[in-house]
Amino acid sequence: MSTYYQIFGGKVNVVSADPSNPIEGQIWYNTTTELLKYRVGLTPAAWATGGNMGTAIQTQAGAGTQTAGLSAGGSSGIGVATTEEYDGTSWSGGGNLGTARYLLSGCGTQTTAAAFGGIATGVNTAATEEYNGTAWTGGGNLGTARRSLAGCGTQTVALAFGGVTTVAVNNTEEYNGTAWTAGGTLATARGYLDGCGTQTAALAFGGSVAPKTQTEEYDGTSWTAGGNLNTGRGNLGGAGIQTLALAFGGETTVVVANTEEYNGTSWTNSTNLSTARASLGGAGTQTAGLGFGGYTGTVNTTATEEYTGSIAAVTKTVTAT
Repeated sequence: MSTYYQIFGGKVNVVSADPSNPIEGQIWYNTTTELLKYRVGLTPAAWATGGNMGTAIQTQAGAGTQTAGLSAGGSSGIGVATTEEYDGTSWSGGGNLGTARYLLSGCGTQTTAAAFGGIATGVNTAATEEYNGTAWTGGGNLGTARRSLAGCGTQTVALAFGGVTTVAVNNTEEYNGTAWTAGGTLATARGYLDGCGTQTAALAFGGSVAPKTQTEEYDGTSWTAGGNLNTGRGNLGGAGIQTLALAFGGETTVVVANTEEYNGTSWTNSTNLSTARASLGGAGTQTAGLGFGGYTGTVNTTATEEYTGSIAAVTKTVTAT
């Protein structure tokens, strides 16, 4: 019978402690644990098709996770009050917003969400609404009525930034569950951007009118420059936290499918969406993201896609069978 040495031309390393940074395919025997181990390589990122939304929609607010997502408001040709909830397989109707609107933003979870800003009855609104998993109720108004803004955080510790009044603005506002107060201003005024994270560790990226690559990081007081997107774009989707973010879709001069991952310093290109689209909703994390609805360049879509991020190499133990 052939030995490992005869097959691979090398011996299995015998060590008293696991190597700190083994390479893909490396095998070793740990004399302390008396286990034979090996290193498995990276699993590539991928988008997979999820259940379609009930209504083809764009410019809605997104919140929640990949298996408990939320879509609120948006445009189906006109502003709507529709809310839909995702369970990881299919969408179902939730309680309608009190104010039909589009180009709004949102944050939180499927059962404790906030939605704010946007266009209602043809004008910018400052309205905030809070969702309890069943119904929306009024919250404190934004200090500046605006559309095409970004948001992140939770229902009671939220952040709203950027957007458009008659021009792109750099305003940041912080919410405590009752009222909004002014925070540090973005270095780059912009609308049609996206963001993620928390009130004290937020990320803002992309934006229009001219497609923007700029990323900014918020520490609860001020914004500082982060690594630029590889593809400048507005009307994009986003998910994750400040140090593990996801950006997908959007518009340059055309609708794109580009996906990028952020590590707290720089963006890396990843696997494209199956369907290029802009003005879509986003939720979840960098390793379990959710993209839904949006505009394909010709029509609104009901399509939902689920993202599984790259899984780092892991160590496996050889066991007898």
